[in-house]
Amino acid sequence: MAPGELRRALKVGGIAAWLMVGAPIFLGSALSAPRLAGWAAAYVAFLALFLIALRTSSLVAIAGEAVCVVALVLLLCDGFEGALLVLAALQLGGLVSRRRGLLWVAAQTALLAAAVSIHWAPRAALLLAPPYLGFQLLAFFVADVLAREARAREQLRAAQARLAETSRLEERLRISRELHDAVGHHLTALRLNLEVASRTAEGRAREPVEAAQSIAQLLLAEVRGAVEELRDSDRLDLPSALRALAEEMPRPHVHLTLPQVLPVTAGEEALTILRCAQEIVTNAARHAEARNLWLEVCERDGKLELRARDDGRGADEVRAGNGLQGLRERVERAGGALIVATSPGAGFSVCATLPLAGTAT
Repeated sequence: MAPGELRRALKVGGIAAWLMVGAPIFLGSALSAPRLAGWAAAYVAFLALFLIALRTSSLVAIAGEAVCVVALVLLLCDGFEGALLVLAALQLGGLVSRRRGLLWVAAQTALLAAAVSIHWAPRAALLLAPPYLGFQLLAFFVADVLAREARAREQLRAAQARLAETSRLEERLRISRELHDAVGHHLTALRLNLEVASRTAEGRAREPVEAAQSIAQLLLAEVRGAVEELRDSDRLDLPSALRALAEEMPRPHVHLTLPQVLPVTAGEEALTILRCAQEIVTNAARHAEARNLWLEVCERDGKLELRARDDGRGADEVRAGNGLQGLRERVERAGGALIVATSPGAGFSVCATLPLAGTAT
């Protein structure tokens, strides 16, 4: 799918090109009424399919655009209908692989050439097809490069978010070490000295020494508690972390569904769910070419489930890369199971199931 800015520009420019192709026909055509009605029907159908494809990234709609162009050429062929195929090529950029895109452009150019040959002559097809092929290739590669750059920016933002989280955890560990090694050491020394002083103090001096000893003991306990909390890198607020993950991704749009009360909000299960969600969102942005991603976290039959599905292009089979393999290993290490399903044009769906603490697996 083309990036948002390209999509808006393509909509405006596409409608303008569509109007320019049709204007000469309606203003000065000598077609008979039945043929003109057929041409107009195919002409309007092209615009409808063009707008549908822009909104849904439907390959079927883009294929329909090419069929409409062929119908226009067969009915009239004034030499300008091929410009509409350039719009279809623009929509393909970033939506399919470069290999598939090139084959698609070649196929619809061949259909255009065949229609021109039928309507006019093979010589006319040889004159018109190459320029339109070149325009289509240019449009396809421009859109493809823009889409790749948009995905690269999204990947960079996701990587920056992960780096920021890692830096935050490292800083927590550094602070915990400083508290333990420096402050904790001095407080321990202070407490021991006060304990010795309390044994030797007499009279009115004994009471403030014992009070200072109690304060030092309390401070030492608080420092130890703070160190334990800082060193607990798995401590997190799962609902807030998932909402932040959904909000920070510009594409795909993440639709997050959470119950009012989650069975876990911290600990190993929560961290595993968060890491799974992060990997799913990253894969949807990098590989799925999806516009929308639906994430749901819930409890079913005493187990914690993360369900995800996107509206991306899907694939013939699931190929486990490093990210997906790492995701599966993390889930299975926690005693859970991961199911991934996909098919061409149907996007990806992922279900991660984890046993809750205290339940049988």
